[in-house]
Amino acid sequence: MSISLSLAEQVRHDLTQGGVLSESLPDYEERAAQVEMAELVAQALESGQHAVIEASTGTGKSLAYLLPIVRSGKVAIISTANKNLQEQLFYKDIPFVQRHVKYFRAALIKGMGNYLCLDRFERENSELLPFQRSGAFDRLLQFLQEDATGPADGLRFDGDLDLTPFAIPGDLRARIAADSDQCAWSKCNWFGDCYVREMRQRAREAQVIVVNHTLLLLDAAMEGWLLPERDVVVIDEAHHLEEEATRAFTTTVSPGRVQSLLQQRRLRDTVNPALYQEAGQRNIAAWDRLAVTADPGFKNRVLLTRPFQEGLHLAEIIDALAEDLKYKRPENMDEKEEQLYEKLIKRARNLASDLRLVFAVEDLKRRVYYVERLSERGGQNNGLRQLSVSAAPLSVTELLQTQLFEKINTIATSATLAVGGDFSFFRRRVGALKNVAERVLPPTFDYPNHALLYLPRGLPEPKFGTDSKPYLEALAREMAQLVRASRGRAFLLFSSHRAMMEVYELIRDEVDFPLLLQGDSSRVELIKRFRTEGNAVLLGLKSFWEGVDIAGEALSLVVIDKLPFDPPDDPVHEARVKLMKEANEDWFNGYVLPQATLRLKQGLGRLIRTKDDRGVMAILDTRLHTKYYGSRVLAALPPARRTAKIEDVERFFQDAD
Repeated sequence: MSISLSLAEQVRHDLTQGGVLSESLPDYEERAAQVEMAELVAQALESGQHAVIEASTGTGKSLAYLLPIVRSGKVAIISTANKNLQEQLFYKDIPFVQRHVKYFRAALIKGMGNYLCLDRFERENSELLPFQRSGAFDRLLQFLQEDATGPADGLRFDGDLDLTPFAIPGDLRARIAADSDQCAWSKCNWFGDCYVREMRQRAREAQVIVVNHTLLLLDAAMEGWLLPERDVVVIDEAHHLEEEATRAFTTTVSPGRVQSLLQQRRLRDTVNPALYQEAGQRNIAAWDRLAVTADPGFKNRVLLTRPFQEGLHLAEIIDALAEDLKYKRPENMDEKEEQLYEKLIKRARNLASDLRLVFAVEDLKRRVYYVERLSERGGQNNGLRQLSVSAAPLSVTELLQTQLFEKINTIATSATLAVGGDFSFFRRRVGALKNVAERVLPPTFDYPNHALLYLPRGLPEPKFGTDSKPYLEALAREMAQLVRASRGRAFLLFSSHRAMMEVYELIRDEVDFPLLLQGDSSRVELIKRFRTEGNAVLLGLKSFWEGVDIAGEALSLVVIDKLPFDPPDDPVHEARVKLMKEANEDWFNGYVLPQATLRLKQGLGRLIRTKDDRGVMAILDTRLHTKYYGSRVLAALPPARRTAKIEDVERFFQDAD
């Protein structure tokens, strides 16, 4: 390759005829969008500007950003939405580039809790009596003794508990996984063999570091202390950025978190017994009182709008425990014990600080405070001790702008970032990026010939409450008719648990195909059964709207019950809308509608996953025809043929036979 070529020209040559990848990717003529994206990334790397790119499913986004990064020699952090996507990138896409383009060092980073702690494991092994040992523990012990590889050939275990070829029960995992609060780091006897240390060392030496959004955002808040130095950040699945940033910077406390601190043996043995007893009593009293004064009700959430004094008193006693620990430091501790003791003090201080933050309710212009009832399985006192209190940021734009976008070259990409070809909603929600190149790449798949978008007109508008029966019955009839036309092979996606359950009861005797209901099995098991059955119908909620990849005829129909607006009583959503109303902003068109449109695009994206896939997308929300905003939503959807006639759907499937 001539050194006179720019990086963009170099990656174009790599991806097209005669380039280094021409034999590995012979269909270069069908990958124009991938080539364009790779050039855009290359130009952004050379100019130092940001890039925001919407690239539809099938574009090959991973290769389009990996190739210019590797060719440039720059160090990159690539952030994805979850662990599954991290693993796909690290174990599939990166090795492809290493084999066919250029070898480079890469590292996968997950949170500490995903790795085995050898110190905790050895303590568990030595303290368990024979009758206390579980089969899972013995299997893990044998696995480690054999130095076994992970689920793919040639992959070493490297301490990642997600890579064991067998499931590890949650209670065992909690006892043996690494925990920052109980980590003595360099003072630990196992430090030389520590999986977390090795992971961090690999990351420091790597050119490409794969993380998830949570780690990236925590690193941003810590001003780059958590992750290695880098030249560029790639945010894949960037449509999750605001949601993940909100979650990452939400402070949450619960009675269990307090109790976990109080159960620490070193704390119990050191502090004043009367002080310790008072802390336990205040913990119980605070949460019992909160359940009375701020009952979440049947919706399981309620706003907290004024300071909660019992919670502030609890913060005071936890602070007192920290002070008592400081002044009653035991003598003759070794270095490891000293390290863990300091962490215990810090843990108590952090908990006291978080308790003050959530219970003081001081900054209603910047945060929303709410009480939430968690799952009551295994709860105490009729579930009252399963409450939690959170303080969530109303806006994450300032943090993202000052801690991320203003500091480093950033490339954001996803299949769903633009609304009607416009990125203004994304930029408003995550920070007004300056010096940014934007591009919506053309669809990779032939939607006009391979897909049909069904938009019936005769259904009643979505309605819930005491008079929702006619709507739900009409919805069930329409879904049953569609499923019969497709001969199963369908995803029925819902925006509410109640609608899903009502429709399930109404159609279970009306269709002759296997029905799979979210909640009956794990998500992984449901997807496995759906693929195996070949003609199944899966009824699912939010977790099935994205991140599910089922190619081929097994999935030929995706039906969405209604536009996926956020529930109006979601605390963060409600507070953000209220703030926009007070500022006389267009809260519906500027926030609520674009958000729902992007979710709708994600749901419909489950259908066409390869160039050979065919199928029908259906949205059973008549508001697309009757409301002024319907045309805006439709303009943002894939360019499939559209119809309001069920006969066209039936004919589509008949012609496909």
